[in-house]
Amino acid sequence: MKFSTKAEYGLRAIVHLDKTGKKPVSLALIAKEEGLSLGYLERLFAKLKKAGLVKAEKGVNGGYLLAKSASKIKVLEIIEALEGSVAPYDCVDGKKICCECACKVHPVWEKLYKQVKKTLNSMTLSSIM
Repeated sequence: MKFSTKAEYGLRAIVHLDKTGKKPVSLALIAKEEGLSLGYLERLFAKLKKAGLVKAEKGVNGGYLLAKSASKIKVLEIIEALEGSVAPYDCVDGKKICCECACKVHPVWEKLYKQVKKTLNSMTLSSIM
């Protein structure tokens, strides 16, 4: 299983938000300090905002903040907001029906999915700081 830059950059950027405490941080500042594209961060933060993980404040001193405490944000939530399901195949998270009786490797993918999901769900944003 391989995650894209969405997960990597999104995690780096949201961790950057948590480092700053309660004051809003501009995406331009995060992009500069993390060496990331501002346009790409804008697209990632639109997804994070839609998922209720960050909120935006407008104005001269505006920017982004965490929408809830870092200890309440699961790494799984962040990755799923940016990447979608962490399932290696649609059949293991119920989006598609496969014939498990004919698919001898289905249990492998199902076990992998459950372990990845369990691991990412056990980690909070504050635990990776």
